[in-house]
Amino acid sequence: MTRSRLLGVVVAAIASILTIVPSAVAAPPPCTGAPDSDEWPTFGRDLANSRRQDQAGDIAPGTTPTLQPVWSYTTGNDFAGTGDLNGTPIVSAGCVFLNTAAGDVIALDSSTGEQIWRTTIALDPGAAPGLGGIFVSSPAVHDGVVLALVSQLGAPYVIGLKAKDGKVLWRSEPIVTGAGYYTNATAVVTDDGLLLAGFSPAEGDPTGRGGITIFDARTGKLVKRVHAIPDDAFAQGYAGAGIWTAPAVDDDGYAYAGTGNPFSKKIEHDHTNAIIKIDVDPTRETFGTVVGSLKGLIEQYRQELRDAVDPTCEAFGEDPNLQLIVGDSAPCAQLDQDFGAPPTLFTDSSGTQLIGDLQKAGVFHVARTDTMARAWDQIVGVTCPACNAAAWAFDDEGRVVGASSPVGTMVALEADDGTHAWASPIVDGTHYQSTSLAGGVAFTVDNLGNLLAFDAATGIPLLRRPLQIDAPDGMAPGLTSSGVAIASGMVLAAAGNVVVAYAP
Repeated sequence: MTRSRLLGVVVAAIASILTIVPSAVAAPPPCTGAPDSDEWPTFGRDLANSRRQDQAGDIAPGTTPTLQPVWSYTTGNDFAGTGDLNGTPIVSAGCVFLNTAAGDVIALDSSTGEQIWRTTIALDPGAAPGLGGIFVSSPAVHDGVVLALVSQLGAPYVIGLKAKDGKVLWRSEPIVTGAGYYTNATAVVTDDGLLLAGFSPAEGDPTGRGGITIFDARTGKLVKRVHAIPDDAFAQGYAGAGIWTAPAVDDDGYAYAGTGNPFSKKIEHDHTNAIIKIDVDPTRETFGTVVGSLKGLIEQYRQELRDAVDPTCEAFGEDPNLQLIVGDSAPCAQLDQDFGAPPTLFTDSSGTQLIGDLQKAGVFHVARTDTMARAWDQIVGVTCPACNAAAWAFDDEGRVVGASSPVGTMVALEADDGTHAWASPIVDGTHYQSTSLAGGVAFTVDNLGNLLAFDAATGIPLLRRPLQIDAPDGMAPGLTSSGVAIASGMVLAAAGNVVVAYAP
């Protein structure tokens, strides 16, 4: 073969190889990529509200003390000194999504913290925000749409925005209408594409009752409204039972939510101060109804106390003006015993599925999901009007882990029987911030704006790092319900008006 012919063969072979080698694929625009398995795509990380990231990267008890900031972001809002980030950061498709109490929906590049877009939602003319601000928890992301619950007093609603640019796609009809109604809940989207939106009546409203409204997450179309107190009981004078939080949803199509106070100081329905089970499978005849419940402690804590104060209560009547703060009534010893924390689905060592939730009474209640019969309960804190409202997590060692108050303590309970595994001090008073788990470490944020970390096996403190030192634009601290997400090997902590991403 001649040199020229050999050269021609080689060139042809190279050309042939190049035709079958794929060209470089351009990276998708921010916030539009395919979901990754190590994201934090919803408030509880998954529909069970486990708040556990199994793909922790380098995060472990030994590396947690070395956490350093990768980036930080400040919203710029100082919401009357109370802070404006009340939810857990949502991480999906390469972006971090945030809500602010001032009405902003924000998307950040999850690698750099650079702001991709920011959309401010204005309330209707003359309308006021609900309790806690316009957005009081986390958004949700579903099929490229950011979903957020707008707490417009008297007519809260759901809004859908394009994840890639923040443009408003649709606005739902009201979640509920009526004087004083609001939503402090987080949007949760089921595997069937149904969006669950909790709502609450005004405290002391004898005609108000809470519940969950179900929407089509793709269109915002109303599917069904579910009241925690059924119509027949409502006609008899039962009222109350607001739902503030993110429900947990099991694989069989049932949602679980904690409910709030009754209106009456003397009677309360089984679905108030309770964990309720709602059918959210549209193929069943019971779709959109409460099919079970576990009653927590009553407003007077125990029946004996109610019996003792009844004569005094009767002398004062049922006047809602007697309520002093957040639904408390001194004459009737009403103690504000809501389930203000999101529930958690978990299993015991026998594989039995359980649902657990923390009541403001300082008791963690647990029921079997099949029957809603009580499995166990455990005292973890002390009853008070503004205590014990933080989400707990379920670790991979068979324990539920979370914060109790008013002292401020991180607690771990065995899933089988509620036995205390360990307790470790936080010491920040009322603690609303959720707990999150990754790599054998439990994370939370305290009321001073510190990122805290504990060894999930022993409770030994591993880290107390002020977010203020990592926020160059300053930080507005405050008592919020913000939380921690773990994604792409980073710990993303929100507090006040700041979110900081850390990595070992």
